[in-house]
Amino acid sequence: MTLNKCSLYRPMFLSIGLFFVLNTGQAQDFLRLDLKARFDTVAEEVIGEVRHQFIFPDTMDSIMLNAVRIEVEELLLNGKEVDYTQNDTALFIPVQYTGKAQELWISYRAKPRKGIYFIGWQDETRRAPRQIWTQGQGIDHRHWIPHRDDQTDKVLFSVEWIFNEDYQAMSNGTLDSVVSKDGENHWFYHMEKPMSSYLIALALGKYVASSQMVKGTPHLLYHYPERIQDSAWYYYRHHRIAQFLEEEINYDYPWPNYKQAPVMDFRHGAMENTCATIFGDFFLVDSVAFNDRNYTYVDAHEFAHQWFGNLVTAAGPEHHWLHEGFATYYQWLSERELYGQGRFDWELQKAKELVFAASERDTFPLAHPKAGVERFYQKGGWLLHMLRNYVGDSIYRKVIDEYLNTYAFKVVKNEDLIRLFKKHSDKDIEGFFEAWLYGNREPELTIRRSPLSPELIIDMDLAFPQAVQIGFYIGKGWSVIQEFKLKEGRNRIPMPDSVEGYFVANASDLLIKLNRDYRLEELKVLLEIDQNPWNRNHYFRNWPKGEEADTYLLSLLKRPAGFYSEHNIGPALEAYSERHKDEKGALTDIYEQQLKRQPSIEAQKSILGLALKYELDLDKTMLEELRERGMSYELRALALQNSLDPRNPSEMTWLKDAHWEAQPGIVGRDVYLQTLIYRTAFLRDQAAKAQLMDFCSISFDFQTRMNAITYLALLSPDEEEFWQQLFMGFQDSNWKLVKLSRETLLAMREKYPKSFKRQYKKAQRNWDDFQKRKAARTFEDD
Repeated sequence: MTLNKCSLYRPMFLSIGLFFVLNTGQAQDFLRLDLKARFDTVAEEVIGEVRHQFIFPDTMDSIMLNAVRIEVEELLLNGKEVDYTQNDTALFIPVQYTGKAQELWISYRAKPRKGIYFIGWQDETRRAPRQIWTQGQGIDHRHWIPHRDDQTDKVLFSVEWIFNEDYQAMSNGTLDSVVSKDGENHWFYHMEKPMSSYLIALALGKYVASSQMVKGTPHLLYHYPERIQDSAWYYYRHHRIAQFLEEEINYDYPWPNYKQAPVMDFRHGAMENTCATIFGDFFLVDSVAFNDRNYTYVDAHEFAHQWFGNLVTAAGPEHHWLHEGFATYYQWLSERELYGQGRFDWELQKAKELVFAASERDTFPLAHPKAGVERFYQKGGWLLHMLRNYVGDSIYRKVIDEYLNTYAFKVVKNEDLIRLFKKHSDKDIEGFFEAWLYGNREPELTIRRSPLSPELIIDMDLAFPQAVQIGFYIGKGWSVIQEFKLKEGRNRIPMPDSVEGYFVANASDLLIKLNRDYRLEELKVLLEIDQNPWNRNHYFRNWPKGEEADTYLLSLLKRPAGFYSEHNIGPALEAYSERHKDEKGALTDIYEQQLKRQPSIEAQKSILGLALKYELDLDKTMLEELRERGMSYELRALALQNSLDPRNPSEMTWLKDAHWEAQPGIVGRDVYLQTLIYRTAFLRDQAAKAQLMDFCSISFDFQTRMNAITYLALLSPDEEEFWQQLFMGFQDSNWKLVKLSRETLLAMREKYPKSFKRQYKKAQRNWDDFQKRKAARTFEDD
C-alpha cells in the first residue's frame, strides 16, 4: 500500500536545528523528522513514510541515510524524483547545494529484526498481550526508519501512528489529536524541541492511563487493565521521585509532559525515550514482590535521563558516562530521599563491588567506549558522589546549573564538564579526573601498624587528590580523626599516644580497595560505633579466628534485632556457622531464634538462604508460615526449599496448594514454577510437567519461559515439544532467551544427537532464510 506522500508534513512547526560535525566527517544537518507509520502484524512489517528537512553544505554532493534492508517504494527530493543508490545498510542520494533547507520524502516498507518489536501476535492461544514497541538505543531505529541515525544530530520529531482503534499508543511529545477512521486510530504526536532519533518511542498495546501533575507538568502513567489494582506498588511514590529530582537538579523539566508504559519482553530494564519511558512489565510488582524488587530506582534513573542524556547528549561512547553516571547518581539520591541514608550507603557499596569486579576483568578507564556497564553506570555515579564531596555542594550545584544551561539541546564531551569544574573550583580538578575518569583501575590501600614504631604504614598503589581520614581510638571513643594527603607508594602516619585501634573514617566515601587485618579489640569498638552496613559486613567477613573471637561473635548474635541492619545478620551468621558447621543442632537453635527475632524481610531471606547452605532442619510450623504468608516471594521460595523432604513425598502435598499460582507480581512466575518442578520430580506429577512445558511457549513472557526451560532441562526430556520450544526460544527477539535456548540445545545435542538432528530438521520448515542462516552458524559450522 502506498500512502499519500503529501499528508505528512505539517509546516506549522518551526524548523529548528543544531549544527553538528557527524562521526563520518559529513557536515549535513538534519533539522526535522516527520514520520507516518502503520503496521502489518501478520508479516511483522512497518509500512511508512518519512519526511526529512535538512541543510546541505556546498562541500558535498550527496547525503547518506542509514537504512538496513528497507524496501524503498518512492523517494522525492524537494518534490522531485531523483536517482539514488542503496545497499543492505544505507541509502545514497545525490543533492545539490541550494543555500536553504531541503526536503526529502520516502515511502518504504521494512521487516525489521531490531528497533521495533511485534510481541504476542504469533501466539495463537491469544494469552500473550499483543503489543508493538520500540527500542532504538544505540543505532537500531535504522532497521525501520530510513534516516541519519546519529545521536549527535538532533531533530524536531512528529509522527502519525495508525493502528486498530481498540489499542492505545504512547509516544514522544504532545498528543495533538486522535482521529478514528474505518476502525483505525490515527495518533498525532509532535515534539517542540529537538532530540536525538534513537529516542523515538512507541508503546502500542491495550492500556489504561492515570495522570498526575508534578510542578505543573502532566505525568501519564500507563497500566495493563488487569494489573491496575497494583499500580500503587509499581509506580510507588512516582510523584515524590519526580518532584524531588526536579528540585535537586534545579533545572525546570525540559519537555511538555512525561509518560511511562510497561511492555512485555523488553530487552533491558527500561529506556528513557524523550518524555516517553518504556519499561519491562517484570516491574509490575504487587505488595509482596515489592519487597524483592521494585521500580522506584528505575523510575528515578529514567526520569533523571530526561536531563542527562536527552536534554544534554554525549558526543560519543567514550563520553557515555555523562548519561548513565549522572542518571545513576541521581537515582541514588532519590533512593536516599525515599528510604533514608542507610539505603544510599548500601547502594554505594554495592556499586563499589561491581566496579572492582569490572577491574578484575579488564583495565578500561571510564572514558573509554568499551568501559562497560559497571563503569558507565556505577563508576560514573561514584565519580559524581566523590566530586561533590571534593569541591563542595555549592560549587557542584553551580557547575551542574551552568552545564545544563550551556549545553541544553546540544552535545557534550568529557572536556566540557571538566572545563566547568576547573572554572569554578580551586581544587585539583585535573588530578581528580585523571585518577577517576582516565585512570584504568581503582587505588588500593594496604594499612598495617609498624612493628618498630608508633605509626601506621600505608601503601598506596595509585595517587588520587582527595584526603584520607584516619580515626584513632584511645580508649574513650574515636577521639581523633586526622586528614592526610597520601602520596603514591609508602606513607608513614604517626599515631597519637595510647592508641588502641584505628580505622579509615571516609573509606565508604572513596572508591578505593582497602586491605587490613583487624584485632578483636578493634572490632568490638568498630561494631559499636560504625553503623554503615557495608563496613559491618566487611568486619564480619574478616572475623579473626580463635575461641575468644567465636565467643564474642556468639554474644553478638544474641543482641536485639535493632543492633543489626537488615543486611548484617547474614554475614554475622555465616562467620559463626563456618566455624561450627558440624554442630547442626546448636546452629538450628540459633537460626530459629534469629528468625523469630528479626522482623526484616532481607534478614529473614539471609537466614533461610544460609539454612539451606548448612543443611539445617528448621521448625516445620515456622517454615509453613513463611512459605504461605511471608511478605516476599523470594522469602516464600526459600521457605519452600527449606521445607522439601524428598524422603517423604507424602509430606509434600502442600506443593499442590492453589495459592502458589495466584501470584501476579512475581517475576517469571518463579515460585509457582518451582512447585511444578518439585511436583514433577518428587511426586511424579505429569500434569505439573505438562504445565511446565506450556510455560516454555510464546504465550508467556521471556522470564517465565527461561525459568520453565531451566527447570525442565534438569530432567533432560527427549520430547518433541521441548525440542520445538527450545528452537522457538532460539529464534526469539529477546537475547537472554536466545542465549539460554542455544546453550540448552547444545547440551541436549550432546546427549541426544539423533533426536537433535531430527528435531532441527523439523524446526527448519517454519524458518525464513535469515533464521536458517542464524541456526546454521550455531549448529552447523562445527
